[in-house]
Amino acid sequence: PETREKMSGIRKAIAKAMVNSKHTAPHVTLMDEVDVTELVAHRKKFKAVAADKGIKLTYLPYVVKALTSALREYPMLNTSLDDASQEVVHKHYFNIGIAADTDKGLLVPVVKDTDRKSIFTISNEINDLAGKAREGRLAPAEMKGASCTITNIGSAGGQWFTPVINHPEVAILGIGRIAEKPVVKNGEIVAAPVLALSLSFDHRLIDGATAQKALNQIKRLLNDPQLLVMEA
Repeated sequence: PETREKMSGIRKAIAKAMVNSKHTAPHVTLMDEVDVTELVAHRKKFKAVAADKGIKLTYLPYVVKALTSALREYPMLNTSLDDASQEVVHKHYFNIGIAADTDKGLLVPVVKDTDRKSIFTISNEINDLAGKAREGRLAPAEMKGASCTITNIGSAGGQWFTPVINHPEVAILGIGRIAEKPVVKNGEIVAAPVLALSLSFDHRLIDGATAQKALNQIKRLLNDPQLLVMEA
């Protein structure tokens, strides 16, 4: 037997956006990983401090700050292409969309001005926006103005994937799960927490070398959270 149901308005909007992105932008995805031993320790150290402020500290705000740094260092990732005029739009702001899985579908609330905010502040805003997304309370203004997006498959146990760009943005960073893996340190094989990263980009504007350099910047900062804090 079969049954049918009408697509919801949100599902229709998601479908239209996904098809438009894949049809318009030639997607390329780079997949990499980074040892996050120091990041895990840093979060553990400050988790209680954050909790005292009423903030649930996750790894996501660290990724937001690392991506913001990469956008600043490689500004082509912080652009969009006006398909009608064929003009490159350079964005002089850093607004990061956070893809949120909800019962109604995928929503992308936006954390504004991430270059000017602390990890604690970003963490608090992400938690607040995620709560609104789950409860269906996001205002339209809270889902507009992103210059780049992060999507997290790690929360569902995933590792690498090929995230679809949130067009007209030109890049999207996918984060997978943190898994214990063998790594070489000082000539010895040891177990370490390793984070999977997947960066999709629009090949019309971004070349592979530029994308990999940006991903390397993200990896460098996530590998060394002290450097991330200094940059912030």
